[in-house]
Amino acid sequence: MKKKGFESKFICLSFALCLLATLTVLSSAEGAPASGPRYGGTLRISDNYDGVSIGYPAKIARPATSSRQVAPAIETLLRVDRAGKDIPWLATRVTNNVAAKTLTLILRKDVKFHDGTDFNAEAVKWNLEQHLSAKSLGTEKFRSIDVVDAYTVRINLTEWDSTVTSNLSQNLGMVISPTAYKQNGEQWCANHPVGTGPFQFVSWEKDVRTTYKKFDSYWQKGKPYLEGIEWIPIPDTLTRQLSLKKGELDLALGLAPKDLVGLEKEGYVVNRVRVGSGAYALIPDSANPKSPFADVRVRQAAQYAIDNQALVKAILYGEAEPANQYVYKGHWGYNPAVVGYPYNPAKARALLAEAGYPNGFKTKLLYRSNPLEDQLFTAVQNYFKAVGIDAELDPAQMARFDQMAIQGGKWEGLIQNNLLPYPDVAAALATRYSGGGKSFSMMFIPDEYGKAIKNAIAAPDFETKQKWTQEAMKLMVDKYCMQIIFYCRSDSAVGKASVHNHGFLGTPNAGWWTPEDAWIE
Repeated sequence: MKKKGFESKFICLSFALCLLATLTVLSSAEGAPASGPRYGGTLRISDNYDGVSIGYPAKIARPATSSRQVAPAIETLLRVDRAGKDIPWLATRVTNNVAAKTLTLILRKDVKFHDGTDFNAEAVKWNLEQHLSAKSLGTEKFRSIDVVDAYTVRINLTEWDSTVTSNLSQNLGMVISPTAYKQNGEQWCANHPVGTGPFQFVSWEKDVRTTYKKFDSYWQKGKPYLEGIEWIPIPDTLTRQLSLKKGELDLALGLAPKDLVGLEKEGYVVNRVRVGSGAYALIPDSANPKSPFADVRVRQAAQYAIDNQALVKAILYGEAEPANQYVYKGHWGYNPAVVGYPYNPAKARALLAEAGYPNGFKTKLLYRSNPLEDQLFTAVQNYFKAVGIDAELDPAQMARFDQMAIQGGKWEGLIQNNLLPYPDVAAALATRYSGGGKSFSMMFIPDEYGKAIKNAIAAPDFETKQKWTQEAMKLMVDKYCMQIIFYCRSDSAVGKASVHNHGFLGTPNAGWWTPEDAWIE
């Protein structure tokens, strides 16, 4: 008996020591004390821009900013993990039937909207139909939505599309209260988000502050930990950083790359991630037959003219990955067979002469103006000028840039591609870079490239999807040089050491975070 008692105590002690060691490792890795989350406090967050139409997902504008801003109140049907794969959220399971061209969503029970109404299949059907009516990205192949039972919804497609599930972790999967919409109208909803999230909307003072309070009936028992959240847009990067240092903020997003290492040395916690799947680039007006960029040799010359390594080192202080394709190394869509266009100004000049421009030509370069981009594209302008491409810089504010890039506008020459990408690169290619939509309407779409994307999104399994996505990458870059690619961006979130588990940049989905888990020490 004594021996048995000793063994039991030894096992208990060993388990306790292992548990303590595990907690210590986790605490060290996440910057959190072993005591665990604490209740109370208001988290003050700043990003560079304010959102637009934050409460009505079917017509949400400036998606990445708006999604971050409204995440405390509005949740999605699915989320993505650190690897960019779909995980359950408001939908606990998704069943795909490729042959029948359907997706069946099993929904979480006992979830309430902030107005007290039930989250259920009827609510999800209504939300998806709002997107269908608005022709939101990702609904192109929706045929209809059926309510199977109180907590089961079936999406019927015109043809199978492997990217639908990933879109349900983006804006397409955002769910608001149908009752709030029917009682108050679309415009009211656009400015008053009513979702199922851990925090309830209080007020939105445009370009000043969005305020949320704790939602006591949140479906995750014991959460959230915070009493409230304040979202404070500060367009100027330096002002945003100074506000953090003065204690006016707890967390600042998108600070200048040159300052990140110094902030870490001062004791701030910096989260970095390769966001989504895409790269910073320029897109030529290659679909315009009168444009010099209609000739692939000119596009190749423009790419050879850029020293990506030097750009990242000098302007981004190493806080990015020089890229030879639209995805970063390690992403499942990355194609190691892509050769790309290493910096070679002599080759650029030779290609221009071969294309009929021995003395170069004049063009324009439209980009979204801010201090970092002003510096970046001045450097790009100088690289182009050195090979004979005289690019007049055309700095634009957000509204005009959005109109040209994602609302079907037309531009002359080159336009910046800085859209935050989807974790599912096949979805990004299909919705933004495959023609037929509003995004980058003047981009040349070769038939075989378009076919590769169609094969990727129609794939019945992941291996086939990956194969065709990588084929599309090879065609985009090596054969057609459809974009002038610079680097795969890193995004950053800089917070006080007392802020824990905010989840910004914890996954490749840069538009979302974990307000329900955030707490202040």
